[in-house]
Parts: sequence; structure tokens; C-alpha cells
Amino acid sequence: MLLNTIIIRQLGLQPYKKILLSMQTLTKNRNCNTVDEVWLLQHYPVFTCGYNDNNYKLTIRNIPVIKTDRGGKITFHGPGQQIMYVLIDLNRRKISVSYLINILSYIVVNTLKKIGINSYYSKSMPGVYVLKKKFVLLD
Repeated sequence: MLLNTIIIRQLGLQPYKKILLSMQTLTKNRNCNTVDEVWLLQHYPVFTCGYNDNNYKLTIRNIPVIKTDRGGKITFHGPGQQIMYVLIDLNRRKISVSYLINILSYIVVNTLKKIGINSYYSKSMPGVYVLKKKFVLLD
């Protein structure tokens, strides 16, 4: 059954705005038959900021700052940083956002452990951390 399938796409190095538009389009056109997807990629240098952050009016060292519809503060994305966008129907899979974040955090911590990188998950400041620095899980 296709609804139990998740398509994983390796998209390489991508502009942030192009990917954002693609995610918005997929979400807008989603219906009960839309197959869930996970996109793995890197972005050209860009800062993103949450809807309560006014830094989007800036350009930092010639790197664009883009306002997003997420919460949180300013975040840098760039080449060498693996990004994972999870485009799944949580209602259909009967899971909550917090449960999804816990699952993804567990996967990231254990994957990093397998390659010799110690990390941990912080519930008080959600995210996976390596050497007390945030390993961005969701943006």
C-alpha cells in the first residue's frame, strides 16, 4: 500500500527559497492519496528566522536572511550541513509532532553514535547537541 510508503529523496545542494516553495506546493496539494516524503539536502548559505524574529530585515556578511513560518530564532544553513525535511501526514500516521521529534532525535543520536560522534537530546531546548552546540534537527 502506497500510504504506508515514505519516499526518501537525496536532493543535493539547493537554494532555500526553491525548496521552501516546493514544500509549500506539496503541502497545499496534499490529499488522502499523497505519499509521504523525506527530503535530504544541503542549502547554499542562508539564515532563516522565525516569525517573531525581526532579523529577516538584515543581510549578514552578504548571506540572505529569510523569514519563515516557524517559531524560534535565527538559524544558519550552508554546504556541509545535512538538512532533513519531513513531509508526512501526521494525522494519517496517528502521531503527534512531539512524538515525531522524539523519533527523529533518537535516530540522529544513534546514527551519530554509530559513526563515533557523541551527542544528546535536550527536551528543555529541543534539539540534538554535539559538544554543547545545537545539531539542528528541525527548522
